Amino acid sequence: MPPRLTVVVPLYNVEQYLGACLDSLAGQTMSDLEVVMVDDGSTDGSGSVAREFAARDPRFRLVSQENAGLGAARNAGVLEAHRDGEFLTFVDSDDIVPPGAYERMLAELSRSGSDFVTGNVLRLRANGALEQSPMFRKPMEKARSATHITRDWLLLGDRIACNKVFRRPFWDRHAFAFPTGVLYEDIAVVLPAHFLATSVDVVEEPVYHWRDRAGSITTRRAVPQGIRDRVTAVSTVSTFLAARGMAEAKRRYDGHALSGDLWLFIDALPEGDAAFHEAFLEHANAFAATVDPAVVDALPLHLRVKWQLIRERRMPELLALLAYEKHDRDTFHVRGLLRPRAHHPVVGGPLPPRATALSGADLPVHAHLTQALWRDGLLHLKGYAYVRNAPGRSAGTGWLRSGRRVLPLRLRTFRTDEAAARSGRTLHRYERSGFEAVVDPRTLAAKGAGKSGRKTWKLESVVLGGGRPRRGPMRLLGNPAAPAVVYAGERTRVVPVLSGNKLELRTDRIDAVLVAHTATADGVRIEVRVLDGSGPTALRLQEWRTKETREIPLGTGEPGAATVVAEVPLTAFRGSDGVWGVQLVGGRRRITVAARPETGSARYPLAGGREVYVAANPSGDLVLTDRTGQPVVERLSWADTGELVLEGGLGGLPGTYDRGIELVLRHSGHQEETAFAAETVAGDAGEGFRAGLDPAAVDGLGGPLPLSEGRWYLFLRALGETDPDAYLPLRAATPLHAGLPLHREQDGHRPFTLERRFHDRLVLESGSALPVVDRGAYGQSRLRERYAGLRGLGELRPAVLYSSFDGRQFSDSPRAIQEELARRDSTLEHLWVVRDEQVRVPAGVRAVALHSAEWHEALARSRWIVSNTQLPEWFERADGQFVVQTWHGTPLKRVGRDLAGTPTADAAYMASMPRRAAQWSVLVSPNTFSTPVLRRAFGHTGAVIECGYPRNDLLYAPDREKVADSVRERLGIPQDKRVILYAPTWREDLPKQGGRYGLDLQLDLAHAEKELGEDSVLLVRRHYLVGGSIPQSACVRDVSRHPDVAELLLISDALVTDYSSLMFDFAGTGRPMLFHTYDLEHYRDTLRGFCFDFAAQAPGPLIPTSAGVVEALRDLAAVTETHRDAYARFRESFCDLDDGTAAVRVVDLMLKGEQA
Repeated sequence: MPPRLTVVVPLYNVEQYLGACLDSLAGQTMSDLEVVMVDDGSTDGSGSVAREFAARDPRFRLVSQENAGLGAARNAGVLEAHRDGEFLTFVDSDDIVPPGAYERMLAELSRSGSDFVTGNVLRLRANGALEQSPMFRKPMEKARSATHITRDWLLLGDRIACNKVFRRPFWDRHAFAFPTGVLYEDIAVVLPAHFLATSVDVVEEPVYHWRDRAGSITTRRAVPQGIRDRVTAVSTVSTFLAARGMAEAKRRYDGHALSGDLWLFIDALPEGDAAFHEAFLEHANAFAATVDPAVVDALPLHLRVKWQLIRERRMPELLALLAYEKHDRDTFHVRGLLRPRAHHPVVGGPLPPRATALSGADLPVHAHLTQALWRDGLLHLKGYAYVRNAPGRSAGTGWLRSGRRVLPLRLRTFRTDEAAARSGRTLHRYERSGFEAVVDPRTLAAKGAGKSGRKTWKLESVVLGGGRPRRGPMRLLGNPAAPAVVYAGERTRVVPVLSGNKLELRTDRIDAVLVAHTATADGVRIEVRVLDGSGPTALRLQEWRTKETREIPLGTGEPGAATVVAEVPLTAFRGSDGVWGVQLVGGRRRITVAARPETGSARYPLAGGREVYVAANPSGDLVLTDRTGQPVVERLSWADTGELVLEGGLGGLPGTYDRGIELVLRHSGHQEETAFAAETVAGDAGEGFRAGLDPAAVDGLGGPLPLSEGRWYLFLRALGETDPDAYLPLRAATPLHAGLPLHREQDGHRPFTLERRFHDRLVLESGSALPVVDRGAYGQSRLRERYAGLRGLGELRPAVLYSSFDGRQFSDSPRAIQEELARRDSTLEHLWVVRDEQVRVPAGVRAVALHSAEWHEALARSRWIVSNTQLPEWFERADGQFVVQTWHGTPLKRVGRDLAGTPTADAAYMASMPRRAAQWSVLVSPNTFSTPVLRRAFGHTGAVIECGYPRNDLLYAPDREKVADSVRERLGIPQDKRVILYAPTWREDLPKQGGRYGLDLQLDLAHAEKELGEDSVLLVRRHYLVGGSIPQSACVRDVSRHPDVAELLLISDALVTDYSSLMFDFAGTGRPMLFHTYDLEHYRDTLRGFCFDFAAQAPGPLIPTSAGVVEALRDLAAVTETHRDAYARFRESFCDLDDGTAAVRVVDLMLKGEQA
């Protein structure tokens, strides 16, 4: 019997990923398949992997051929497939097919009879995370059976082959074959197949995991072959549609190609060279010439303008526009009132009116609420409203609208810098856009709730712009929880609702209200007052997710009080997470039960540490939540001293907190954590807790600092717990909701806000350290203009501006230079760049906030500037200014222009290198090896001082032992403990979170503690660009926030790293080093690349496994002995200039005021 399904898998140099791919096929639940593997001339071990699969599984067959490309390999696989098979599919050999995918797809085809089925796709990220592919989000949003592309134009975006299963007769009937020798071969087959099919099925579940491959040719678009082959592909489809007289389909497809397929290459133009630019203009214009002009005219404004520039071959202006839109997308001046047109500042020449005509969508109203809170029974609104790109106007008016009914909303307007700060644009200020308003819920209640018992009022603002009034919804910024429900009389409540982020106010008629809830011997007693005069007979519980129901008979409450009572047994709950809605039922009547805040929330214990939590949901309705016991904050206060105190009940299993508890704040972006003391307290309702924190002064390794900017979620955890999944989120009891958010701002410092998200989760928001006028693209652009004006004014200040890791630390070579200068000259002013108030500076040094007005002024007016990272691209050295670039490490990894051709290359950044380097007075080189490397990488042709690294002077200082004892004491490390520093570098291919790269600790810290903890302390230091948190214990310490790594090197008996430049610094100590090189080949050959043969010159063993590292640490004497000669050669090559006086030599040069 022939196999039902043939899977064709071309493979070329994918040894690293092939096994996982083939495993996913072997494990499919639809096992009646054959896998035809086509080795397209691989030069790595891919063929061997494939042969092993073929040898052990008869369903796998291997075919080999000379390298001919993906299209040819797929075609060869089809020819090798069993001719009588029913179905055909394709898989790229670095991707994954999730379990059950083919069974699900074939079942759909069996039901529908369609010619092929297509399904959803997830992107498989470098860290293993699966994310929805944006390309397939809309096309696969919902399942459809027996549809067709001409009835479902979203399928124009479904243009790859690997998420499909084709009927083999359909494939053969149309003689499909992939183009050969080109990229993007899928398009010319898949899109015609969509149109030729009688019908197609769409599966919304993921059927394919598409791996991100760093360096893939299809992701490096700024190459002539890329644009040539993409245009060939889309032209093939467009010609196919034209030849069949499918005019509407051609128009739609051409528009999709201009805005999708070819937009990808427009966006890549800044990364390309002159050859790519010329190829783009040639091929893009060749396709555009075949497109109906009406299709171009129907494109969004930003595309119309770009395609007009392309058609006129105005490449310099197109590049300028793309660069401008990186920070000012959809931003322009408006010209004309009756027929407004867009004018982009960087487009010099005229454009035809049809290219710049504006529609209402191009001039939207931005009405944003920065505050919506209840105070004295009234809803106070504060925000700003403007028409984007129109001159800043005050909001003319506002209203509450329900259908045709309108209630005017009185606005008090004021000037504000908030709109400009939040707009993300540099062109417009919108300073007259601020407004305040007050809503009285009694006014809404007086209008009634309508026949349905519910009426929704939309909050809208009206602003004059672009020649006429325009209206838009008021949106609540920051995605907080909606304001609390309030009651306007006995029978009406007002429910603030967020529709997306649009704030609406809903009035509900109340027919029943919770009076009380109390514990009984085996359950919860619920007492409800019936307000509509009906006679319900039962209380119904319905679980919202499963729709499972329970009905409990009603008894009567107090005589004459119209109350009913239900005894809800604990057996009604299943012991699994669920939210149960509550209704009174009788006959055909269903009455939702309201729960007023003053009735309070309460928890009733179940077995196994679970509880039933009785409270109101976001709409104010009574719900009973069956959940694991969780802490609930019932009282909070924020003292004038700055301390925020939280008190409430704990919940959970008895004994859970016997070790003690602590409050944890976890950043929503970069996932860093900070912990605060908490205590358990006894209360009438069981075990409770109390915790306090001052967000403006959080203790750390460098002393107290404010919480860094961003959103911090609040948790409780047992002392010693390190698994974030075991943390318990802090929730706010219902009576607290109306009093949140709670704001605190002291003495002009950053603001802090305690607020709710997801209804009752508590979040502490740490605001910006910059004044609002300095924030955002607009504020920064004005400060840059001021910098340019200050740069040429008079004599420079006798000041030194220092920057270490862009304001993240008081450390490194700038610190060593500062300390040497301070020893010599007490008259100099020392200014230290500080990012987000996260650095403490010593006496005699003044902190300067990064990006502040003072920072811009210091860059313009300081006599000396010392930095270990790149200065801003717009910086220009003033006459008489002396700029020292120390950089921050001997280059093992390629940097700067040497990254050309790697996946991490940034063409614009690399192009800026020579101009940036021209602003340096001198470049500090740590060793003779680095000098030519750094010159080449940065395009630096100026002065270099070869003097060793000032940051390493500490390691050679006469008092280094005394300093080491002091550091050990501050860190609490006993003298008899061996110190091991684990300091891996960052990985560019791990996705960023909150501006940081992902944490990917490959060393098993628990195993290390078990094997080494008796006599060692393991210090773990994240790279400064990496987020996350380190699980700590008595043996494992997170020293990522320690101010200066040089002090950690000084006390360490051994260093474990991978490719960090710390190895060159630590080599000066002569102490052993181990290298945890679990991804050596990937890092060296694909991701970053090295400046020398690291494997041949490493001063210690290269160990791929965590267990191997731990084993080597147990016998460092052996490591030292076996690498003694390599270590000596390494020191000779890279420590040839370090002698403890590098800072002295740099300062000598600075004070002479001349170049080396």
